[in-house]
Amino acid sequence: MSVATRRKLIMALAPLFLLTVLMQHIMDPKIAEIHKGEHTVFSGLSNEFILGPMLGLSQAVAGLLWIRADEFFDSGDYDAILPLVRMVTWLDPHEIDVYITGAWHMSYNFTDSDQRGDRRYIPAAQKLLEEGYENNPTVYDIPFEIGWESSDKMKNYIRAEKWFRIATTLKSQDSSGHATKSAPIFVWHQLAHSLEHQGRIKEALAVWQQALAISNAKLKLNPKDFSTRNLRDTEEHNWEINLKRLYSRYTHEINFAIDRKMTKSFNPQTGQPYPDDAYIYTKGPEAGKPRPAATANPWNCAFNCHPVFIQPKVLMPNGQFNVGNGARVTIELFDYGWHPEKLKHFTFDIDESQTIMWDQHSVINGKWGRKIDMSRDPTMYSFSRPYYWLVFYFDPRQTSPFIQDKFGWSGEGMTDKHYLWTVKSPIPGAPTDRILQKVYKISRAQVLGLEPITEKDVVPNAVFAKEEGEVFP
Repeated sequence: MSVATRRKLIMALAPLFLLTVLMQHIMDPKIAEIHKGEHTVFSGLSNEFILGPMLGLSQAVAGLLWIRADEFFDSGDYDAILPLVRMVTWLDPHEIDVYITGAWHMSYNFTDSDQRGDRRYIPAAQKLLEEGYENNPTVYDIPFEIGWESSDKMKNYIRAEKWFRIATTLKSQDSSGHATKSAPIFVWHQLAHSLEHQGRIKEALAVWQQALAISNAKLKLNPKDFSTRNLRDTEEHNWEINLKRLYSRYTHEINFAIDRKMTKSFNPQTGQPYPDDAYIYTKGPEAGKPRPAATANPWNCAFNCHPVFIQPKVLMPNGQFNVGNGARVTIELFDYGWHPEKLKHFTFDIDESQTIMWDQHSVINGKWGRKIDMSRDPTMYSFSRPYYWLVFYFDPRQTSPFIQDKFGWSGEGMTDKHYLWTVKSPIPGAPTDRILQKVYKISRAQVLGLEPITEKDVVPNAVFAKEEGEVFP
């Protein structure tokens, strides 16, 4: 192209360029007014967010995007956070806090009007954490988070144990970001608790002893470390109370209220209190005889419930349960034929046609139940399927220790004429779990209050287990 021709083209294009700038200047305020108040992932982002990765500044851009995500957290615009999580982990797959925060966001922040979590997001949250572990296999943080969510949100203590064990073998990062220090001691604590929830108490005791050994070794190096000393005392308490409860529940019952003054020490192998008469009847016709194990006294739970949809999608479950105040009954309502997804790859796209509701109700004076209003959240509870499972259950492994004192870690002392069900563990040698469970198969018409729920809708636990698998692993 000749110089003269180039000049002519530039002279022709210059007015067009100036006109474009002028038109953009006129249009921008009007466009801004039209979209006022709208938030998108890219709104307000400058060109460096696009140019940064092209210039090899991926980590810097990831950091800026995560700052942007913090703004959405503060404003409660949770939907906008998910694509930012995906973008940041693509740009910087070693930013472990983003994996953890993103998974926590999906598991805990999406709720209905009564703060019940949207459990459709849990498989995605777990898969995001697994991806984070694959990209960061030397640090404990992400395996610990998988274990915590498995325990807290899923009540899957076998899965929790697996990931807590992995976490104990890994390192934590120092102030410079290098994985050089051992995983913190609370990882061992949660591993022990996951074993307690499975009724594997002797294995849990061994983990508490491991934790004690680690803490005592630290105290030898620094006897004035009061933080470690407090942790060591907590570990010692948990180890001791588990031993005493093991003895009380399965050998001779200890009356903690009465025997506290008498007991001077205990056998560190069996949990038997000292002096030896600390578990002996002191009054009445049984005086001088040892108390039987707590689980030797069958506890009739008289478990039952009578659910009613008082309005379309508004459930009122009225239940009875002969147990101490503070025990909790779990209620699940979900699509017939539904099983938790096993994702091959992380995605935050969920099947919005699914309905999964999970709640827990406390027992007070032998009764439980309160209104569960699902009508206010149609996007979370679409009820688009023809049939649903409505499940009411109580698992003693999930309850408080003072409730477990009545019938053991795994419900060994529980009895019930109608709804007692035994769940076998897939772990060889692990104890079975005796739960209380009543299951209904109901229709969409019943959910909408067009037809009543009756005892004819009750499905035997064996049939439910065959069709859907056990509620607990």
